[in-house]
Amino acid sequence: MKLVNIQRKVNKLLGFDKRYWGKRPNGLYSFNYHRIGDKDKTQFDPNVFSCTEELFEKQIQFFQLNFDVVTVNELKLLLSKDKCDTGRYALLTFDDGYIDNYTIAYPLLKSAKCPATMFIATDFINKPLLPWWDEAAWLIKNNDEELFQGLQWDLPDNIALLSTQNKVKQLLRSIKDNKTLSLEEKFNLLRAKAKNTYKHNNNQEKLFMTWDMLREVSSNNIDIGSQTCSHQILSHLSEDAQNYEISKSKAILEQEIGKTIEAFAYPVGGSEAFTKVTQKIVKESGYAFALSFIPNINTRPLHNQFSLNRFSIDNECTTNDIKAYISLAAKNYRA
Repeated sequence: MKLVNIQRKVNKLLGFDKRYWGKRPNGLYSFNYHRIGDKDKTQFDPNVFSCTEELFEKQIQFFQLNFDVVTVNELKLLLSKDKCDTGRYALLTFDDGYIDNYTIAYPLLKSAKCPATMFIATDFINKPLLPWWDEAAWLIKNNDEELFQGLQWDLPDNIALLSTQNKVKQLLRSIKDNKTLSLEEKFNLLRAKAKNTYKHNNNQEKLFMTWDMLREVSSNNIDIGSQTCSHQILSHLSEDAQNYEISKSKAILEQEIGKTIEAFAYPVGGSEAFTKVTQKIVKESGYAFALSFIPNINTRPLHNQFSLNRFSIDNECTTNDIKAYISLAAKNYRA
């Protein structure tokens, strides 16, 4: 992507990795992945691919060399004792429960003896359900521009001129930003405009892990956390619906995995994706902490362990790119 390449050049020119990398503060550095593999081979959303298998293997080594990579229990202890400033800690996370987390990421993590946490949207496990962001991508890839015409919410004027990958990104951005229509209403409008609509068949790409896979990774140094049942944007839901999504997913995971689930990640996760009410529900549901998708370093004193920051790993970024992201955050922290 041009914007990403420009940002990488800016980071390099400003030399953030040289000036601030060695001065990064103690604290919790949380990093988030979605899918691992080749984004050009998917029938669905290419933007959820964080990096290739080769890049991920290098990134594991990078994190282990530069941070103390922690488990959920270790992080819980650090948070309870307000000790996050005693070192540079990294929490590696995966959202959604995609099957390549098991087939690609898990073997590499296991071989490196590197802990990680996988946040699961329970509705997708053992079921052929298609998540809404992947359906949006499928609709774009299998329909013409009239899909975007006459919708009841705003889209960028130039969306029809963008690359397929950027069309997907812009459509999803508009879906996430719009609160006047429910997710179901928005997709009913999209499907009504589409000549071709998604119908599952066994020849299509398998997307999500099974419960057996999750039980296996859980017994091999991978923690399991919740990301609700249906992965809807919590701030768009009623308080009762939020409570159901947050507490029900915890109960399902604990029944299937046989362990207490103490970590939560907000779907979408930006500052508009959850509220103080959401955080209250997460806390009262028995979680020890929750992660947002707001990029920053978690330094002491922590203002709220139910809105911990995470850096997104995406667009096939390299370890040098990750150093630049962290260095920029360190620069802003020191300012």
